[in-house]
Amino acid sequence: MFVKGTLRITAVLLILAILLLLFGYILIGSIIFLIIAFILQFFRDPSRKTPDDEGVVVAPADGRFLNGKIDIIEIVKSDDHLTEQVLEKHEKGILISTYMSGLDVHVNRVPITGKIIKTQYYPGKFKLAQGDVHKENEKNLIVIESKYGKVGVVQIAGFVARRIVQYVQIGDIVHTGDRLGMIRFGSRVDLIIPYKTSKLMIHEGERPKAGETIIAKMMDEDF
Repeated sequence: MFVKGTLRITAVLLILAILLLLFGYILIGSIIFLIIAFILQFFRDPSRKTPDDEGVVVAPADGRFLNGKIDIIEIVKSDDHLTEQVLEKHEKGILISTYMSGLDVHVNRVPITGKIIKTQYYPGKFKLAQGDVHKENEKNLIVIESKYGKVGVVQIAGFVARRIVQYVQIGDIVHTGDRLGMIRFGSRVDLIIPYKTSKLMIHEGERPKAGETIIAKMMDEDF
């Protein structure tokens, strides 16, 4: 499977490449074939087998190839413009950040079933998506109200990524593993979950698969 519109674009490019080759423009035609291969690789959207266990939080992003991986796991507080949208005042959360390499699938997935209660776009810079870029780079926040509490997904643009696409809207009911959006040609996705009701199932350095890898298990606050 591919992102909507991908096959139409590649079909047009394929016809152009063949015509160029027929008229003797070998180099240009070959370059277009390489572009087609890149588009098909980058905009692929494979099906995923999402676990249906109660209370699981799955990875919102792939980090499978090259340097793609979960590279940051840290405890956060509701003391900045992002975490305050997800966490209650004085509440602690866990931030799990996944770096996506250029070879990873860039379609993002819903981490847990719930209702979209907030989306917020933040303009910013386009630095390399390493380190503390969630404070400076362009980003998009999506907050999901689940039966276990709020969960936040932050799509972060990088040096190459210049367009964040959101598939959902406020009020939508979403289910674990649904397509949430994508970052075109980038970069990093942060997941923010409640600290008190979450049991982490992964560690730094793991290579998650969006919609499949279980990041945490959540339980009712009264558990």
